[in-house]
Order: sequence, then C-alpha cells, then structure tokens
Amino acid sequence: MKAAVIIISILLISACESGSGSGLTEQGRPIEESIVVVDEENDGSNGDVVESGIQPHLSSIQEHVFTPLCSTCHGGANPAAGQNLSSIESSIASLINIDASNPRFKRVLPGSALKSYLYLKITGDVQAGTRMPLGQPALPEETINAIKTWIQQGALVPQNKYIPAIVSRVSQHEGNDQVVALQGNTEEVSSVDYKWQKEGNLVVVFWFNQTMNFDGLTLEQLLVTATDAEEITARNSWFLGSENMSLNIINDHVLQLNLSQLSSDITRLNIQLNNSKISTLVTQLGQTLDGDKDGNSGGVFTYEITL
Repeated sequence: MKAAVIIISILLISACESGSGSGLTEQGRPIEESIVVVDEENDGSNGDVVESGIQPHLSSIQEHVFTPLCSTCHGGANPAAGQNLSSIESSIASLINIDASNPRFKRVLPGSALKSYLYLKITGDVQAGTRMPLGQPALPEETINAIKTWIQQGALVPQNKYIPAIVSRVSQHEGNDQVVALQGNTEEVSSVDYKWQKEGNLVVVFWFNQTMNFDGLTLEQLLVTATDAEEITARNSWFLGSENMSLNIINDHVLQLNLSQLSSDITRLNIQLNNSKISTLVTQLGQTLDGDKDGNSGGVFTYEITL
C-alpha cells in the first residue's frame, strides 16, 4: 500500500544566529521552506520530479503567498479593498475576473498578466499605485514568476466539487483562422492584422477555470446563430454551418472557435456551449460545466457578439 509522507524542510539556524534573521527571506519566511510529498514507493529516485517550493498554481500560491503574507491585511471580517485572500475559495471570489480599482483592469484576468491588477501590484507598476505587499520588501522573483505563469496559463483553480467549473473569460480577435498562440508565457493573445470588413473572419477564445475533458468535442456541440438585422421585428436568424466554422482545442482549458468568410450583412452572433439538449462539457473529474454561473452544475453558456 502506498503511503504519502509530508516532510516540511526548514533551514536550521544555530543558537548563535537566533534572532539575527539569518536563513529567512525578506518577508520572514524560511529560505528553504518547502512541502515535499514523498510516496514510499516513489521517492524521486526513479527520475520522477518531486515538486518543492512555490509552484505556478493557486494552491501553492495560496500556501506560500496569500495566506502567510496577504491575508494579514486582506482577510478577516473587513479585508482591505474588499479582497479576502485568506483561503482558496475567498481568493477565487475576490480576484478572478473581478473589477480592479483602476477600471482598465481586472484583479486577475485569466490569460493576461499585463491586464491583471494583482500582477501589476506585486511588480510595482505605476498603473497600480503602491507596490504590494504593503510595507514589506518586494516578493522574490521566483514568486512573482509563479503568479505570472499561473495567470498566463488561465488562472486555473483546483478541481473541487465545491468550486463550480465555469468559462472564466472569452476574448475575440479579428483575423484569419490560424491557431492563436496561447501556450507558454505569451504576454497577450494577438490577432493577425486582417480587417473584419475585408475578410469576414473572427477568432473567439474560451478560457475555462478548470481542466476540461474535450475528448470527442465537435462543432456540432456548439450552436452559433447569426442575425442580419438590428431591428428586433426585422431579424433574420440562422445557424452557421460547418463551412463557416472550425474548432481548435488549444489545451485542456482553452478552446478556440474560428469563424470565417462571414457575410458582411451579419450584425450579431450568438454562441452557445453546454446546451444539454445537444451535449454538455465536463471537467477531467466529471464535473459538469456551470454554464449560466448560478453556482450549480449545468446550464447554457451564452456569448453574444455585436458586429
């Protein structure tokens, strides 16, 4: 039987150095503090990498940054700026896709560190005012990079039945139907320099907050409705056919829908995902997407574009 042993490794400080601050980071955390999970049948000797220290995912960031550093101000019954960072659940509710005090930004915008107020705050960007953590030294570079990578990769949250799986962001870009580069640390999703009026092409990117199971996903599981008039009484709507669409699975939490050669008469597009009459989307753990974001699994996700 396998057994997991949690080892907390802390640099030992000799009695003569006690109180000197030796062996601590500028934030007062042990330099070599790490939590290592060792499996008795897999201790890393077979070549597998055993993670230690801060990692670019929310659980690790919560443990190493939000709880010990940020929650001293951003916690309790009346957290600073209304941001409660004392637990993963409260951090998700306080950060992801929440408007920042600077209206140009979200506190955390999945996929874009440069448009995330949190990242600007911890890097000391002038657009975000005072650098955080307030009154303390700047975070170590590896910590900042971990937070940046977490945001760039979509600000994923732990898969947990108490945390709904949702579409965390939708971005649209005029351009052709080539794959948009979303992997790695790309600063922004950039579109090809084509004009909508000239080419009639559009790229729509859906970001999910959890790792999804896209096995077998086809265009037939998406409904895209086009409308050719603005006046309600004169609307003429129809479903787009496969000749105008293609679907790319960028990774397990990003989908890209390419719309091509669209008529210049189209004024609106309505895109639906997770329509239970057709097919639902599920996470890799089998949790159904909360499409309407009501806190419960199921429901249609709808995104409308006005052209």
